[in-house]
Amino acid sequence: MPLSAPEQRPLGRTGDQVTTLSLGGCGLPRVSFAEGVATVQRALELGVNCFDTAPSYSSGVSQAILGVALQGRPEPHLVSTKVGNLEQRSRFRSPDALHTQLEENLRLLRRDCADIVLIHEADHHYWWSDEPSENLFVDLESEPEVANAPVMQVLQEARAAGRCRYVGISGNSPDHLAHVLRAAGDAEVDVCLSALAYGLIDRGIRHQLLPVASERGTAIALGGVFRRGRLAAIRPESLHTAPIWAGEMTPEEQARVPRLVELQQESQLSLVALTLRYLVGDRSIATILVGAATPAEIEESVAAVQAGPLPPDLHQAVEALGLP
Repeated sequence: MPLSAPEQRPLGRTGDQVTTLSLGGCGLPRVSFAEGVATVQRALELGVNCFDTAPSYSSGVSQAILGVALQGRPEPHLVSTKVGNLEQRSRFRSPDALHTQLEENLRLLRRDCADIVLIHEADHHYWWSDEPSENLFVDLESEPEVANAPVMQVLQEARAAGRCRYVGISGNSPDHLAHVLRAAGDAEVDVCLSALAYGLIDRGIRHQLLPVASERGTAIALGGVFRRGRLAAIRPESLHTAPIWAGEMTPEEQARVPRLVELQQESQLSLVALTLRYLVGDRSIATILVGAATPAEIEESVAAVQAGPLPPDLHQAVEALGLP
């Protein structure tokens, strides 16, 4: 069957539409620069219209790949990048450092304006306070100064200057992201990228983040749905020896792996297809990022979402795997 463009959904309250499948840039340089460019261009050909990257992805190489691959392309598309992961903690509170980083992002991306600029790991404490903290994540009992934080001021200035269209937050802890989103008050947060918190086993995004985002009209994007590649395929040696991602699983997650393997074998779907078809069934998600590094990988993901949501009985079986 010829591949068709993924379905489009509203990007929150922005008025833009985004394909249910986006290309995440973290893995773009994994094979080679040229293969990364070919992957981006194949995604465009297949109708994927959103591409996410960050300055910390291979020290800027991911942004450079997108810059080369997208320059001059006529297909409508959105580009999302980030600020953050600076070497010194003090620079997270420095408007000059953040403006400089954003300008370097745009230079590598070969464009005057990024469609979306996200705060990388916005669930971390040091974005929102000059006070030292023993905890990496923002205190859930605090009232962080989000709207008046330097990074929010920088992003609002960038938007006013035409250097970005939309602003947002990203992170790996959905409850902490929800706390930041609530604290933003009247400050516009157009997009929230939640990574490593929604997939075949994880359901953490449902606790607080989805309700808060829905209330605010903030679009939800998912990243890390294959747990940094550890749940992109079942390795045969893992079935009889160590867990699929040994050392990085909680006991609760580990206990669910045998049933996951059974479901994958019974369904005869790849883990990529099982994951993506499960997630596209949730209409509260605007888009799902996949970290493809070859044209074949992005083709596999497009084919999965083209097939549509899982049959109801298989969807319920996957749903039963979810952590509370």
